[in-house]
Amino acid sequence: MRSKYLAAMLIAAGLPAVSAAAEEAEGASKWTGDIGVGLLFKRGNTNSDSTNGNVNMARDSAKWRHTFKADANNEKEEDPDTEEYTRTDENYFASYKLDRKLGEESRNYLFNVATYKKDNFSGYHYEASYAIGLGRRWIESDRQTLDAEFGPGYRVKCLDPQDTYFSCQDSEEDAIARIGIKYDLKVSDNTVFREDFSTEVGEEGADTRAETSLTTAINSKFSLRLRHLLEHDSDAPDGTSETDHTFSVGLVYTLK
Repeated sequence: MRSKYLAAMLIAAGLPAVSAAAEEAEGASKWTGDIGVGLLFKRGNTNSDSTNGNVNMARDSAKWRHTFKADANNEKEEDPDTEEYTRTDENYFASYKLDRKLGEESRNYLFNVATYKKDNFSGYHYEASYAIGLGRRWIESDRQTLDAEFGPGYRVKCLDPQDTYFSCQDSEEDAIARIGIKYDLKVSDNTVFREDFSTEVGEEGADTRAETSLTTAINSKFSLRLRHLLEHDSDAPDGTSETDHTFSVGLVYTLK
């Protein structure tokens, strides 16, 4: 039964996208974004291999704005006694957000956003949420933009240690209030600073995700990115940490 709630959330997230596709059938704007990859290999007192990747895509037109994000992190560390590698970190995240602009001159917009997270070391099998609400672009210039949004939503946290991605027999489900803030600053012709913050607050606690990055272009296609990701769960299961920090340096390929 509970899996039906998640299915309904995903359907609700997809319906506006179908509407937007029909609306933009003529003169549709192109998707732009980037793909980042980071690798870290340690040898010596500690032997470990870690990889991380992320995708950021956007599509902006007169009435609609699409935003898609995806992250993946994996790490293996060698046991000095057995010399076998054991996975010490594995997590995946994806979100899709669709904004409906309220007029050509208006900075206000309606948003809906769906998120999915699977972290094998978080104490949850997976976490998913869907929210709708009102947003506003408070700053818009050639150098910077600032968006802020607020709205209600619904969240599911699956407790079963299953191998599937969506089915769940035991879960925590609650209504949430979602707050999101996104700030982009063009520091120079080649460097962009970005802060992407969101928090979901409900009876089962607050889930916060804050991504800070500094991207410097090497040439027209490749850039170097410094990135810090903070993830906080105020009601984390016993035996797990409330806050995770991920620092990465990686190469980014730009799609135009």
